[in-house]
Order: sequence, then structure tokens, then C-alpha cells
Amino acid sequence: MKNLLLLAVVALLALTPAFAQNEKYLQAMTAALQTFQQQTSGEPDAAAMQELANRFERIGAAEPNEWLPRYYAAYAYGTLGFSGDNLRTKDQYLDKADALLKEAERIPSQQADELAVMKAYITQARLAADPMSRWQTYGAQFGEYLAIAKKSNANNPRIYYLEGTNLFYTPEEYGGGKKAAKPLFEKAMEKYAHFQPASTLHPQWGKEHTRWFMEQCNQ
Repeated sequence: MKNLLLLAVVALLALTPAFAQNEKYLQAMTAALQTFQQQTSGEPDAAAMQELANRFERIGAAEPNEWLPRYYAAYAYGTLGFSGDNLRTKDQYLDKADALLKEAERIPSQQADELAVMKAYITQARLAADPMSRWQTYGAQFGEYLAIAKKSNANNPRIYYLEGTNLFYTPEEYGGGKKAAKPLFEKAMEKYAHFQPASTLHPQWGKEHTRWFMEQCNQ
């Protein structure tokens, strides 16, 4: 009996550092995501977004088996890629995002659909940086990533949100515009209504932006 009690105590002591580390990770990510949500709910501040990217990267460096810090750092760099001062700066941000997503892909716990969606988002930023010369390459790549995401999880609402934004900003003469985009935003909202993230840390973004685009389509 004493031996069993001793073994239980030893096992508990062995698990305590892991629990403490997990709690530290959870707290760090929760705080960073709160700030991230504030930044992405309106017009993001470039300096604040860069600091958030750095923050997620630091969390990722401390947690080599967690894919979410790398995912969110890539998301931050992708957002910067939409708003950079020039093409070179935008591509530097997006190159960084791609590198982080490659790291995330190597982590067993990663979600293939979310990574594919984020790759599509990064590709969309590359396309938006120079649409006239990049459409042929990145337009096709954007669709390929979303097809991968659909194959992995067709209920991911961010797939249809990104498809909708792509059509929204495509000229009507090329098959885009508000009328073409609206059904995709409607589908995204339907998916959001039933979407349940795996945890409070997992991706939940896009719903408010989808609602905004719906309002624009109805005007």
C-alpha cells in the first residue's frame, strides 16, 4: 500500500511541470488572442500587428509542439501583407507567413483545413499586392488551397468567407461583384451558425467580417 501511494505521489510530481507549462501556454495564448481580436476587428495598426506576430512567434519558440502560435503569427504577417507600404515589403511579410505555416504543417496536432485556409489567405494577399501581373499564378493557387480545405473539412466557414471576398473584389465582367459574392457569404454565415472550434484557442475568425460583407452586398 505504501509503495502504491509512493508511486502515485511520484507520478503526480512528474505531471505537475507539464500542467504548469500547459497553463502558462494557455494564459499566454489567451492574452495574445484577445489583443489580436481587437486589432483585426477594425483597421489594424501595423506596429501593433508586428508586435503580435513577434509575440506569437515567441510563444511558438517556447512550445515546439503547438501549431496554433505559428498559425496566428502567419495570420498576423498575412494581415501586414495586405497593408504594407510597397510590393517588396508586402512580399517579405508573406514570405514569413509561408515559412511559419510550413513549420505548423510538421506538427502532428495541426488541422489541415485551417492551414489550407490560411495558405489561401496568404495567397490572396500576394494576389492583391499586384493583381494584374499575379492573377494567373496566384488566382489558381488560391482556389487549389481552398479545394484542399474543403476536402479536409467542408464545414469550415472560412472557406466560403474567403471565396466570397475573392468574388466581391473581382470585377463583374470577370464573373465577380456583389451579386456573385453574396451566396458565398450567406453560406459562410450558415456554417458559422453551426461551427464549434476545438478549443477557445482554435480559429474562430471571419464571422464579423462576413457579416460586414453581407451588408455591403445588400446595399
